[in-house]
Amino acid sequence: MSADAVAAVKPARPALDQAAAPWRRVPVYTVVGALLAGLLAPWVLTRLTIGDYLLTLLILFFMQAVVAQSWNLIMGYGGIYSFAQVALFAVGGWTSGVLVHSLGWNPFAAILFSPIVAVLAALGIGLPTLRLRGVYVVLLTLAFHELARVFTVTGPRFISGGGYGLVSVGTFQFGDAVGTQRTIYLYYVAAVVFAIATFTIWRVIHSPLGVAVTALRDSETYAVSRGINQFRIRLLLFAISAFFTGLAGGYMTHYNGGISTTVFDFPHIIDLLAMIVIGGWGTFGGPILGAGIVIGLDQYLVAIGDYRALFLGLILAFIAVFAPQGLWPLIRNTYDKYLAPESAPPPLEAPPTAPHEGGGLS
Repeated sequence: MSADAVAAVKPARPALDQAAAPWRRVPVYTVVGALLAGLLAPWVLTRLTIGDYLLTLLILFFMQAVVAQSWNLIMGYGGIYSFAQVALFAVGGWTSGVLVHSLGWNPFAAILFSPIVAVLAALGIGLPTLRLRGVYVVLLTLAFHELARVFTVTGPRFISGGGYGLVSVGTFQFGDAVGTQRTIYLYYVAAVVFAIATFTIWRVIHSPLGVAVTALRDSETYAVSRGINQFRIRLLLFAISAFFTGLAGGYMTHYNGGISTTVFDFPHIIDLLAMIVIGGWGTFGGPILGAGIVIGLDQYLVAIGDYRALFLGLILAFIAVFAPQGLWPLIRNTYDKYLAPESAPPPLEAPPTAPHEGGGLS
């Protein structure tokens, strides 16, 4: 049988696979450079006077970037406007905190249960949300956020801590390491969590699952007509997003030595939204870039006190007017136009210019 005949009878790859394949090309030097920078950063920064402070900022950046990426997976790629992300972060933190504070577990063992309980909570949110769309998704997920807040304030004392949260929770210990040496170990743990979450989210985005998710976001009717199971796809997206959000919550509980009910305060939601909006909705690098910008700016915005939220709002308004897709697509387009080789593949993402209408689950 000739090659043409074989090609004629050979089953074609599914359209979703064909759409996902071109975006798997990532320059090896980019990955190697990022890994080397992450490995060497502590040894370079600790030679500086403010080295410990900079390492602390990097740890905060890693965890905030994990949560922002996870939320962007739901909202930016999935078009599902869930506002339960901070609550899922708190669920993960409280799970690990209770296991250590009340049951005496080792923090490294307890943190493994943070993402599991967060996933279970996310599935509980996702099931009723599947029949809603638009503003009703926002309202339901905000209701879950408020329910979780009230429970942590008024619940049993071993959970609520008398209304103040969990204090004096066991922190991560690395033998006899203290001071700068302990901070370096904490940095590496945070870096590993960030690297795993980032790689997993990248694989989800650049896979048939990711293409199915964006297809549902852009044209639900067409995607369903092509055989995409919207219930299964979106529920799986909820679970993946919650897993890493809960893991970040568990880490921060043991990093800080406790978790307070102030984690539910509205400014935390605004900060995460700012990271996604400034970086770019529905882009892979946007939330990471946005997390770096917001955390970097925050070190200066603290000095202006109550005007911090106002200044951050002005930044968001500026981005909405002059770069509605966010800064990441702007940087990508500039690179592709002036610096990329002529043979380079098309841009990695084509993000939506604005939130999609009817962005809930149906």
